[in-house]
Amino acid sequence: MTEKLPAKVRIKALQTALSAKLYENKIVMIDSEAIAYDRTGYLGEIIKPFGIDRLTFLCPTDMDNNFRLASQNLKNVVAKKPNAFNVTDLVTSDICFFTK
Repeated sequence: MTEKLPAKVRIKALQTALSAKLYENKIVMIDSEAIAYDRTGYLGEIIKPFGIDRLTFLCPTDMDNNFRLASQNLKNVVAKKPNAFNVTDLVTSDICFFTK
C-alpha cells in the first residue's frame, strides 16, 4: 500500500538522502552517460570496477539510446530520468552517478 506524499515532504526526503550519500562519498559526477555500443557486455566492462554494487544513474531526459539499451539487462544498474527519480532509488543504491 502506498500513499502519495506531499511535495514538501518528498523534497525534504530527497535532500536528506542526497546529503547522506554525499557524506559517504557515494555520489559520482560524470560528463555523460553516452557509450559507443549498445551491448550489455560493453557496459558491464565499464562498470566492472564497482563490483556487484547496485548502481543508479540519473540521466537527462534525452538519455543516450545505447546506454539505455545496454543497461536494461544488468540487474545491478538502474537508469532513471529526473522525473522518475525517487527516494527509494537513492536509498537502495550503493553508488549514484549524476550526469552534468
